[in-house]
Amino acid sequence: MPKYKLIALDLDGSLLQNDLKISAANRHWIKQAEEAGIVVSFATGRGRSSSEQYWDVVRPQAPMVVVNGAEVWRNHQELLSRHLLPAHAIPRLHKLALEYKTWYWAHAPGKLVRKEAWATDYDPQGDWLKFGMATEDSAVIDHLRDLVESWGEFEVTSSAPTNLEISKKGISKASGLSEIAKILEIDPSEVVVVGDSLNDLEMIKWAGFGVAMGNAEASIKAVADHITGTNEEDGVAQLIQLILE
Repeated sequence: MPKYKLIALDLDGSLLQNDLKISAANRHWIKQAEEAGIVVSFATGRGRSSSEQYWDVVRPQAPMVVVNGAEVWRNHQELLSRHLLPAHAIPRLHKLALEYKTWYWAHAPGKLVRKEAWATDYDPQGDWLKFGMATEDSAVIDHLRDLVESWGEFEVTSSAPTNLEISKKGISKASGLSEIAKILEIDPSEVVVVGDSLNDLEMIKWAGFGVAMGNAEASIKAVADHITGTNEEDGVAQLIQLILE
C-alpha cells in the first residue's frame, strides 16, 4: 500500500457499532496506525458536543471535522474554522419542517437543539451550523431535498435515507479535510477516508483512498476505491490492517 499520512473516520455506521460503541479491535488498530506515524481523526456529522465522548480513542493532537465540516478543530482544544449558516436560514428551514411535519434539529457551536426542546433552547439571535429534518416518508424527504437544493443557497446531504442535513453552501466533510490537509502540509493523495452515507460522498471522492463500509449506501460503494467490512464486523480495523501491510 502507498504511504498514507491521515486516516479520517466517520462515526455513525462506520467506526461505531450499532450500539454506538467502539469495538476493542477498532481501538487496537487505531493505536497501531498512530504508532506507525499516521494521524487518525474523525470526520462526522455530529457536533463536538455529541462526538467528544469518542475523542479519547485518538491522540489529543488529532484534528477533527465535525458537523459535516461546519467546524474544523486543529486539535482537541484549538478551533481552526467555523462556517455558519446565513442568518435567515434557520427560520426558513424551521418553517419548512413544520409545514411538512418532520422531526428536526439544529447544531449551534457547542449545542444541539432538537424539536422537543426548540421552544426553550432555540436562540433566534444565535449562530447556527447545520439544520436537519427527518421523516420515514421517503416521498417527503425526496421532495424536500429537491426543494431546498433548488434554492441554490445551501449544501444538502444526509446521514441516513430518512433525513436531510443542511449546511452553508460549499461546506462538507471534504472541505473540512481540505483545511486539515493544508495545515498538516499533506496532499489529498495521502489521505484515507472511511464512511457509509451520503454525507461521506464528497470526502470519499476527494481522498486518495476512499473506503466504503460494507453497510454503506450503494451510491457510496459505487465511488469508493475499496469496500471494507461492516460496522459490526470491525470494518475500520480491517481497513487499517490493510493499510499497514
